[in-house]
Amino acid sequence: MRLTLLLASGFLAVLPLIPARGASEIAGGTFSLYVENDLFAGTDRQYTSGVKLGWSSADLENYSDSPYASPFLPLFNLLPFINEKDYQKNLVFTLGQNIYTPDDTEAFALVNGDRPYAGWLYLGVGAVWKNADVRNSLVLNIGVVGSWSYAQEAQRLVHDARGLGHPNGWDNQLHNELGVVATYQREWRWPKHERRAGFDWELLPHAGIALGNVQTYANLGGEFRAGLNLPDDFGTAAIDPAATTSTPVDGAQSAERSRFDLGLYVFTRVDGRLVAHNIFLDGNTFGDSPSVDRKWLVADLSIGAAVNYKNTKFAYAFVYRTEEYDEQKEGQIFGTVSVNIAF
Repeated sequence: MRLTLLLASGFLAVLPLIPARGASEIAGGTFSLYVENDLFAGTDRQYTSGVKLGWSSADLENYSDSPYASPFLPLFNLLPFINEKDYQKNLVFTLGQNIYTPDDTEAFALVNGDRPYAGWLYLGVGAVWKNADVRNSLVLNIGVVGSWSYAQEAQRLVHDARGLGHPNGWDNQLHNELGVVATYQREWRWPKHERRAGFDWELLPHAGIALGNVQTYANLGGEFRAGLNLPDDFGTAAIDPAATTSTPVDGAQSAERSRFDLGLYVFTRVDGRLVAHNIFLDGNTFGDSPSVDRKWLVADLSIGAAVNYKNTKFAYAFVYRTEEYDEQKEGQIFGTVSVNIAF
């Protein structure tokens, strides 16, 4: 996708400007790329596209060990639990864009009862603290909803590349609004594996909360995976406000790995959300805008497979999402591809 290449090129273009210490730290972290699109499932509606680039630092004893943490240290030092010595720590940054369109993309006028056109362009910064059994993620996403998200332009690029027509109703999209959402998520791994070699299985429950004018919800779910030489990470999430990189467990806390570098597994993941607010359905916070009657309970079910080779993991999954608003005719299926590379 051209948008993905543009974002990646922009990130690479600034690498020569990074001081030597910073460049060395970036080389030792984890890069991730997540791409979600309903075209993988042969549709073009509802949640139609998501792209997210991420980087997490190498494991830190203290957040102050990273030069990029300096602006956030006053806040990090105030937060409970985040600085406990028994945890490995990672500083994380993300850049992403989501695109939403109605079922009826032929109409030029607003279609009452159909999802509004909307885009969400955002930057995320956060902290991860983890050990062999549990991972905590605290992420703050700040961006813009509306035409400044360039969702219409990004969708046009993709449709032009595929020879598809353009949706006609973007003049009715949500108006520009600063968006903020803070998320906390905790993930567990069970049972504890002293050695990640051979065929095995693993259960990874999770729970979290998101607060902001973009989304406010509480979520609960888990992932089950089984296969050969399971990676020492915390599963294969889809794009959501709490998602960062895979942040694998390294060093003394990591499990012994197989002498064979190749691993593969299949997985299924479920996530249920109690939704108190969703700007993409409820409409803009201030002023009149299109909106629909949001459902308070939404669930995702993912089924997929992943391949891990040395420190690289590639995963693909189909995701079924239940209806998000009363007038929605049926649930949605979309595909998600993710690549995580740890250096």
